[in-house]
Amino acid sequence: MKHDKFLPVLGCLALLMAGCGPAAHAAASRGPFVYVANKGRDSISQFAAPLSSGGALRPLSPAAVPAGPFPYTIAVDPQGTSAYATSSASKIYQYTISAATGKLTPKSPATVATRSGGTAAIAFTPDGKSAYVVGTSISQYSINPATGKLTPKSPATVATPPNPEPIAVSPDGKYAYVANCGGCGYAHKPKSPSRAAAGPAPATRPAAKPSYLMAYRINPRTGALSSRPVAKVRTGNGANWIAIAPDGTSAYVATSTGVWQYTISPATGELFPKTPRSAGPAEHNIVISPDGKYAYVIGDTSRGVCQYRINPRTGTLSPKPASTAPTVLNPEALALSADGKNAYVTSENDGKVAQYKIAPATGKITPMSPATVATASGSLGLAVTP
Repeated sequence: MKHDKFLPVLGCLALLMAGCGPAAHAAASRGPFVYVANKGRDSISQFAAPLSSGGALRPLSPAAVPAGPFPYTIAVDPQGTSAYATSSASKIYQYTISAATGKLTPKSPATVATRSGGTAAIAFTPDGKSAYVVGTSISQYSINPATGKLTPKSPATVATPPNPEPIAVSPDGKYAYVANCGGCGYAHKPKSPSRAAAGPAPATRPAAKPSYLMAYRINPRTGALSSRPVAKVRTGNGANWIAIAPDGTSAYVATSTGVWQYTISPATGELFPKTPRSAGPAEHNIVISPDGKYAYVIGDTSRGVCQYRINPRTGTLSPKPASTAPTVLNPEALALSADGKNAYVTSENDGKVAQYKIAPATGKITPMSPATVATASGSLGLAVTP
């Protein structure tokens, strides 16, 4: 994802319905519910997306809850009972999701510190026992099965190459994949006093360093990541998002040079570039349908949401989109509902969330009516409950 160039007791039954107490983490959400991280207002917008309305968004009351400064990413755990938002304050804001209403309530404590600076992405193991947060390194946490609260693992962080951003965990929970941007960051370095006094810098810029997609092994007992990558392969510069096929055999990275696509070795987690190596123009986010038949992609511009077919034998994306749908200005994040029948897209500048329906037979994506729902300006992260 891109930055700003750079988220009286009535008895036991009442407590459970309110999303309080230890059993709240174990109970499944009755959603689906959708959450949006808003950097403009330092808040999390919350919506219901009931199946009875075809997944159309309906703001909850209140429409938003407070978050930290510049909430960037929001993620929901696999059980759908807790939500976690990152912020520029090097903290994770943790919330309990009410199974009955979908409303977010801050846990106690409301925040957990990260050891890796500003944070960009969150991923979970499929069993919901571990969480990984990417900043300047990877912070790793155990998730309390009763409360959903995060506790740092030992070690608390794992090193990565410079400028890591997206992270994804394989469906079998054996590997975490992280991509870095080797050529990013030089534009943010301050000028030296002598250069500032001498006037504008020359037009030349440093040669871009390689970017990599890396695999870390996950300890099956502790959930801790290996201290270094067990596999590494080149990827496109400006990696923003990683998606892994539901069967765990293919990985896709949305980058500024298109979607880079890989075959994954089930035995070792090793990555092998597919042929062709990449597909499409510059892309910003990619998700895979639950049946593994289609990929949906948004770029850095408003050219729309693109649907690609996935070859069932090779896992490669179709050369051209099978369908496209218009989207919001400066699309930022893309998410699908758990049943694959709906898609949602946030906008960094538009103050809207776009909503779509997806045809089960063909995967074709089309706007709902209305096509957008209002939210706070500066929406970045997006999450949907399972």
